[in-house]
Amino acid sequence: MGWGIVLITGCGAGSSGGGDASAGDNEPRTLVQSESGALNDTVENLPVIEDEQAAAVGGSALYDRPADYPRVHIAPMRYIPISSGQQLGMRLALPADEQGNPLPGPFPVILVQSGYNIGLMSFAAAPGGVMLGIPDSYLVRRGYAMVSVDVIGGGISQGGWELFGTKEQIGYGDTVDWVKAQPWCDGNIGVAGASYMGITSLFTAQQRPDDIKAVFASVPLGDAKRGIVGTGGMLNAVFMGEWMTLTHLTSTQNIPLMLLQPELMTEVMSATREHIDHIDSYYIPLIEKAVNGDPEMAYDTPFWRQRSPLENMDRIQAPTIITGALNDLFQRDAPLLYEALKDQVDTRLMLFDGDHLSNFMQGLPGTEKTSPLLHVMLQWFDRYLKDMASGTESIPPVTQYVKHFKPGLWQGFITAQDWPHPAAEPQRWYLHGDGGLSQQAPFMDEPVRDMAAAPFADYDYGKSDDGGFLKLDITPNDGSDCSLSYVQWTLGVAGLTDIRSCYWDHRVLEASALNYETAPMAEDYVIAGPLQADLWISSTAADAVLSVRIGEVLPSGRVVPITNGLQLVSLRAVDESRSRYVFGEMVQPYHFLTQDKEQMLQPDEVVKVSVEIFPTSVMIREGSKLRISISPSNQAQGVLNLVQRENVKGGVTTLHHSVDYPSSLVLLNVPMSVLSD
Repeated sequence: MGWGIVLITGCGAGSSGGGDASAGDNEPRTLVQSESGALNDTVENLPVIEDEQAAAVGGSALYDRPADYPRVHIAPMRYIPISSGQQLGMRLALPADEQGNPLPGPFPVILVQSGYNIGLMSFAAAPGGVMLGIPDSYLVRRGYAMVSVDVIGGGISQGGWELFGTKEQIGYGDTVDWVKAQPWCDGNIGVAGASYMGITSLFTAQQRPDDIKAVFASVPLGDAKRGIVGTGGMLNAVFMGEWMTLTHLTSTQNIPLMLLQPELMTEVMSATREHIDHIDSYYIPLIEKAVNGDPEMAYDTPFWRQRSPLENMDRIQAPTIITGALNDLFQRDAPLLYEALKDQVDTRLMLFDGDHLSNFMQGLPGTEKTSPLLHVMLQWFDRYLKDMASGTESIPPVTQYVKHFKPGLWQGFITAQDWPHPAAEPQRWYLHGDGGLSQQAPFMDEPVRDMAAAPFADYDYGKSDDGGFLKLDITPNDGSDCSLSYVQWTLGVAGLTDIRSCYWDHRVLEASALNYETAPMAEDYVIAGPLQADLWISSTAADAVLSVRIGEVLPSGRVVPITNGLQLVSLRAVDESRSRYVFGEMVQPYHFLTQDKEQMLQPDEVVKVSVEIFPTSVMIREGSKLRISISPSNQAQGVLNLVQRENVKGGVTTLHHSVDYPSSLVLLNVPMSVLSD
């Protein structure tokens, strides 16, 4: 592993394209790390992590090529102007010679735009860093310039962060315009990144479809309301608390950058103050609107549509790779993004196991069916930014993990020509009054089953004790803080920092739920795609919550969680024109979630509620049982605002299973023979 990098000011051969003179036109500065670890400005060569070729994995054809350049040059942070009159923080990485001197290019450019403070984590280069906006030694040494940018309100950028708001999105296109004007840019621009950076990649490709030539978006958002923030018409406050706190906290951690670049101290201090002031001017009012049931937050409105990349996927003209994971934050959205693009551009979908964080443990080193993600990215960008014959046609349209399909670490991936799997067929399983689950519909009235409304979640929001950053804390009171949902909606953090067996075994959580189970499976049974629960219910209250969990009950009694759905009954109205049908069966309902479609319950009125259950791919093993577990809440995924609480409070929900009201679960089954081919 080699070391050494020089940090100097400027853009390659010099500043151009309207850069801020106060930030980018100073004399070059050199920063190093002394033996004591202190930074000084007299010695050269900060350490850089040189890339090592990732090991090839069985079953995948690893794409690789030798590095074109020996070193990586990382320029200091600087400011670039955008049309709003604000300035964004930017870090540039360029191929360099043996001495670390930047080469003039021009080069194709990989653009990453982040909400998590580029300046805080981009002092050195690392292979794979492109996912987060860190200078990527593997890609840059193979002939790419890399531009990492803080969005409005993030890092050292000016303004206040407003959850992918109008100004932020305009800034994406402005940044592309600035990059195009630089002498080190050859006009071929790709966008890349994971999570927030994957989301900005999609928005940027929509903003500048003629300029963006390739997209690599890992675990990106699709539909803000249905996919994450407002699942089933409720508020995903656990996620929002984690995400908003993380984003605001990182945006204010600018002291290291100011120490390294004192010439920017005045501008950076001013931007940081803007970020802190935004707590009172934006975040607290926004949270209060959500808690109090303001219609703009509570329903699907232009506020959420604007923040949903799925709304304008038809604008994207660039070949695109989408990656996701089976219990990721964007579990629902990754396949939908692929589907929106597959008929208009060259598109691939890769679905890993795990949550928002843990899926990278498979993706970065590669699996039995996938090359390491960094190699796939190089292959994609070489083809579409450098016009090289990199063999992208060999990448299957869809590669996805099937839980329990094969033993062994990261074994069990399959490939297919489409998603859902072309061989998938809908099968309907009926819920019975005795707790059974079978493919036989009720032929007589069966006992009903009741459940009382859950105690409401607690919440606390405001400023940190020192007033420096936002806090939003949610405490579930229904036991769901010990569930797979809690791991999922804490971005996977809970599963790493507080390992508890109940995250992976729901037998205690579901002990008091309404559970329905099949007989032990006579053979392995594969589910692949979205699921839908069609439940006939009545309630003593004006509204109710339906939480639907899907699990596998092992012969030992352990309940292995698989996936789940959540629905507020008053927002049950379905837009059939946007719902998914397979062989005439609706398998993925699209709920309006708008105020004009709200339908409150009448006492003891029996209604049908179609609950969307997020897609998965899993094998229920021979001897195990398939379980559907229904409860009155899943506060790890969604909580009620104050208006909704009043409508639900004190209610008892009755679940019906009869000839007239046949509650059921419909799923997509794929024959085992197809997977084994």
